[in-house]
Amino acid sequence: MNVLAVVAGLLRGLLQAPRHLGFAQRFLAQWNAHDVQGICASMRGGRYRDPLTQTHLQGDALQRHVQALFTAFPDLQLTLTGPIMTGRGAVSARYRLCGRHTGPLPGDMGIDTVTPTGRALSLEATLFIAFGPGGQVQVENHFDLYELAGQLDFLALLMPREQEHYQFGAYYRLHKGNTTPPEAIGITWLQVRGGKAPFDQAAQVTNAVLESFSGKPGFVTGIIGARPPDAYGNSSGFTLSAWESLEALEANLLPNPDHQRVVHQFMKEGLAYGTHSRVYQLVRAKPVMIACSACGKKNNAHKKVHSCSACGAALEPAPAYW
Repeated sequence: MNVLAVVAGLLRGLLQAPRHLGFAQRFLAQWNAHDVQGICASMRGGRYRDPLTQTHLQGDALQRHVQALFTAFPDLQLTLTGPIMTGRGAVSARYRLCGRHTGPLPGDMGIDTVTPTGRALSLEATLFIAFGPGGQVQVENHFDLYELAGQLDFLALLMPREQEHYQFGAYYRLHKGNTTPPEAIGITWLQVRGGKAPFDQAAQVTNAVLESFSGKPGFVTGIIGARPPDAYGNSSGFTLSAWESLEALEANLLPNPDHQRVVHQFMKEGLAYGTHSRVYQLVRAKPVMIACSACGKKNNAHKKVHSCSACGAALEPAPAYW
């Protein structure tokens, strides 16, 4: 062991400690002042990551992320819960992150924004700042993503991408109150290559089409599902729209300009690698059965006399499809 090198390292750490401590204090103050430009300038071209970024951010991407947080949580504050600890070329601190979700958050899978929930957020967090030899900074901001999701009533699922014959992804459902049983469905499946950018574009235009469907006569329910890009940049997804009748589907699907525009993007502009669409019509159906809340007897949810056939209690409204 080189004793002189160890002693020199300790002395260097002692000399750097006040400067690093001062940086951490200023950095936290900039966050509490919602000083987006100051935060980005303090990074000196370095990298930042927290559980929401999914990767390290720099430059414009970092600025957009920080601004999005302050927009979603206008009262966001970082309060130290212990001393700032200094080490060789690094500082760390424990703090509590607090704020109320009263502004929009960036969305995903074709949903542009997540509307405010009004819920309060209070998380224990840890900030780790490393200083490079050239003055650049790397910030690792850690907090519990699952606790954040729980406090905001969001979903946070940990699932494999594939498992034997299963493939996993996510879906969302669009329903505007039509409880009529559907008799026709249209399904479009697609594959997208090239990573996140084309995946996001495909998701946005697909969602726009589903939104355009939802305002048409005879629309019942729409479902969009997607598997985000894998390590090779490949992704896939589907759109399902359910309609009161085949006539309603054909009257509103085929002449729809939003739908025609997306078909052109997928087929002519190369947005999708592979596409396939089908329309299905009802062959047979059984009635929707619901349980009486008083006695548990199953009843037809759409029968004209909306009371239990066993005890006469009023039944709850028919559930929406699907």
